[in-house]
Amino acid sequence: MTLEFLSASHEYRFQGRKLPSVTTVLRPYYDGLEHMDPDKLAMLALFGTHVHQTCHLFNIGMLDRDSLTPAIDSYLAGWEKCLDESGLVVLESETRVLNEELGYAGTLDVIGMFPKQKREVVIDIKTGTYVPRTVGPQTAAYNAARGKRVARYCCLLQPNAYKLVPLDDPRDFDIFKAALTLHRWSTGE
Repeated sequence: MTLEFLSASHEYRFQGRKLPSVTTVLRPYYDGLEHMDPDKLAMLALFGTHVHQTCHLFNIGMLDRDSLTPAIDSYLAGWEKCLDESGLVVLESETRVLNEELGYAGTLDVIGMFPKQKREVVIDIKTGTYVPRTVGPQTAAYNAARGKRVARYCCLLQPNAYKLVPLDDPRDFDIFKAALTLHRWSTGE
């Protein structure tokens, strides 16, 4: 049986059972979002979704660049710069993963390879001015769901720029498991 994803409700199901997503589990721990105007937060989230979709379509060679707004195109330029300067080769884009043992699922942004180091990496793409503290536990959860321990990075995109930040806190997966336990306790799952 395969992992199902219902995009309208952002819901994962496996063998008929609803599973929490990695991002849902970590949502209570996002930095400072509780103080932000909900309308502005929704607008920023939608923009980030558009940037992710654009990068994904670029990664799989299906992007119609003429359809982009200048704002989205400038973030894509940051992603292209990251690929060019780091040498990162995208192996997979928007890959769904499942951890049957712990009962969670998610969609990781990029599985790639740095050819010079000959090592696989997981990259999470973010937009904004800083790397959220949740991205380390998020990428560690993706690694665990894949059953692989590979290097993890956050690619923080900004207009025509990027910052590639290594995520190497050894506590990251323990933090995710603690958040998952609290999620299950608070939701009664």
